[in-house]
Amino acid sequence: MPSIMEKNRGERLILLYQNLPKGEKNAKTLSELLAIFNPIGEKAQSRAKLLEKDLISLYLLFGDNSICRMPTWEEGSIAGKTPKYYLHPNFTLDSFDNENLFFWEMLDKFTANYLPKNIHNTLTAKIANVKNHQNLQYQISQLGQWKNHLLTIPSLLQAPKYDEHILKTIHQAIIDGKRLEISYLAKWANEPVTRWVYPRGLIFIDNMIYLTAFYKVEESISTAEKVYLDANRNYAIIRIQSVQILEEPIPNWVNDLSLEELSRKGVLETHLTQRGKPIILRLKINHIAAQHLTERPLSNDQTLEKLDEKNLLLTATVMNTVRLEDWLISMSHMSEVLEPVKLREMIIDRLTHGLNQYTK
Repeated sequence: MPSIMEKNRGERLILLYQNLPKGEKNAKTLSELLAIFNPIGEKAQSRAKLLEKDLISLYLLFGDNSICRMPTWEEGSIAGKTPKYYLHPNFTLDSFDNENLFFWEMLDKFTANYLPKNIHNTLTAKIANVKNHQNLQYQISQLGQWKNHLLTIPSLLQAPKYDEHILKTIHQAIIDGKRLEISYLAKWANEPVTRWVYPRGLIFIDNMIYLTAFYKVEESISTAEKVYLDANRNYAIIRIQSVQILEEPIPNWVNDLSLEELSRKGVLETHLTQRGKPIILRLKINHIAAQHLTERPLSNDQTLEKLDEKNLLLTATVMNTVRLEDWLISMSHMSEVLEPVKLREMIIDRLTHGLNQYTK
């Protein structure tokens, strides 16, 4: 068997569970397990520590009747003893209680296109297997009934149909930390172009899935963060014509830039606008239209002050994006952009063009 210890943590834990010896009579020491899970013998000392941590993680995750140790876990210190480990013969991941089953159902329902395909297929198979065994018990439980009271209304625009092979390949490249070669047909382009990128993750905007990735940058101590950020691009997966995983690993500087940090720095929407930077929006808005902004503010620093008898003055720090423009256009019959001036002019221009469609 190839070395399990080379896998990422999530996949590693699943494989450890699947390959642990069952029953006390088959219990094995850490050294014996390492020979099975790390047959090539590389980095034996560090991987022995990693294996021990994984076994403890599985025990903490699944409980007393799952991953067993001799002497038992409850005995605490095992100094001077050689512990052995085994999987309880009656333990199975298919034994969910109602709360776990509800969670897996919700995960399956809302992440169908987000999870790697093999993980999603495993998830749906396990749900089906559990239902076969305890369907009646689950259906009459509170959570089994509660799912019948939940519904997500989809976006006005339907989600596109994704190429499963392309999605699966992108998922695998992200998991393995490898560079990608993609053939990309940009919007309004006649021919696709080839790009070589380091994939960082997936982002979801209005029913669309985008691959956020980086061009190659020479990494050094003196390289400014802006150079790395400028190398970021987002690609609509629906427009990726083909994709191939390359052997080159993703460099450290890519992994150091988390998706949360990229979002805070305003670079994840540059596929919609090149202006993706914070601005201070000052908006004259009808007091009735402003009511929903007290429940769903535009930003954490949003303020609403009385401007006149009919209107309030909204001030908020927001990202300057096309999505902001679209929202302002939809609110234009009850609001007026005062600042920034460039944004005000952009809204006027779009409204003028829209009016011309109806009056020419």
